[in-house]
Order: sequence, then C-alpha cells, then structure tokens
Amino acid sequence: MCEHCKGSHLRNMLHIEEPSGIIRLADGLAASGGTGMLLSGGCDIFGRVPIMKMNDAVRYAAGKGLKINVHTGFISERDAERLVSAGVTAFSVDVHQDPDIIRNVLHLDVDASAYADTIDNILNAGGRPVAHLTVGFGTTDLMMSADLIKSKGLKDVILLALVPTKGTITEDSLVSEDAIVDSAKMLMDMGLSVTLGCMRPRVHRDLEVKCIQAGVMRIANPSRGTILWAAENRMSIVEKRTCCCIM
Repeated sequence: MCEHCKGSHLRNMLHIEEPSGIIRLADGLAASGGTGMLLSGGCDIFGRVPIMKMNDAVRYAAGKGLKINVHTGFISERDAERLVSAGVTAFSVDVHQDPDIIRNVLHLDVDASAYADTIDNILNAGGRPVAHLTVGFGTTDLMMSADLIKSKGLKDVILLALVPTKGTITEDSLVSEDAIVDSAKMLMDMGLSVTLGCMRPRVHRDLEVKCIQAGVMRIANPSRGTILWAAENRMSIVEKRTCCCIM
C-alpha cells in the first residue's frame, strides 16, 4: 500500500497464492508458445515479496524452458542463491536512496543501504539484478539511486515514471515528457544503457520518439505510431516478446 500506487497496479495481474498456480500457468504458457513470466506482488512490512515458497514451482517453470523475471524486494544472499539455482533469469530491483521516499512513501523502516545489500546479495549469488529507477520521486532519489547502480558495476537500467493513479498522491500530478527524457539522457551520460519501461504515463504521445532521438534504443510496449515513425526514418526494428529486463 505504498502512497503512489495503493496496490492498484497489481490488480491487473494474475492472483496466485500457491505453487500449484505457478505450475498450471507454466504448463499453459509452454503449451501455447509462451516465453516466460514475471513474478511480482506486494511487499510485506519488511519490503520483501513472499516468493520463496514458490521456489520449487519456479524451478518447474524454468524446466519448461520459460524465462523467469522476479520482483523479490529485499532479499538475502541465501534466498537469491536458491532462486538462481531454480533457474531465475533476472531479478528486477526497484532502487530508491532518498530516506524521505523510503520512509514516507514506501513505508519501509530501513536504511538506504538495504538496496545496496540486495544488489550485492544477488550478484554474490550469481544472479542478474536489473535496476528500475522511477522519475517522479524527486531529483535526489533519482540521482543517488543512479550513483548506487553505477557503483555496483551495473550497466542496464529500466526507466519508469509515476503514473497518475486515482486515490493516491499522484492522482493530480503528471511527470512531464521533458523530465523523463532528461532523466534518460542523464543516465546515458553516466554510461548506463536505458530501457524505457512499461510503467509510464501513456498520455505522452511524443515521449517514445523523443527518447529514441535522445539515444534510447529499447522501449517496452511502444505505440504503433512510434513503430511507424521508426520505420519511416529507416530504423531497423527488433521485436522481442519478453519482459523488458530480459531483452
């Protein structure tokens, strides 16, 4: 129930509480030509997604040839090792470093160092952490989070932007196109490879083209207009039906 979402963006996901649900989903995906799945969900009060009880089901899904992307929240090295051993392809890690955001928006009673610890634990376990940064939490949070990612030797970042959501603090606010594009430029100037992620305001009709013009070469769920624009400008287009952090 973080202040910017209140759980609303999780409601469109399949609701699965038991490992058997993952197994049935894996069977269905494998039979229909699916390529993988994202496991996410709300965190507990300690910032952890209760995913470990699904570990054997994740192993089953990976054994079906599916790529698995997991949002775990904070995770220990031991649990990261178990998920890597089960066949997890990527760990999506939302990174925040502004103590005010961590405490008052995410309601987490942790130090900013908890994010560094999670990245270290995934790396030490042999996993691939993919950092997600969100425009709209303020310059301090974005810049400090980018510095952390850079210090850990990560090369890829998924750039998101707060979506105005009814009943939350974002309901009447909209991050501007320029703020998102400028953030992408800043990250690329730091040597990071930027993907424009799926969570972003879709009312911005020119955002995707502006990001491409700025140097972003990967976009989750681009609009048809963007695809046509790229083709008209003689750009080669590669479509991958995967979660953006597995591109």
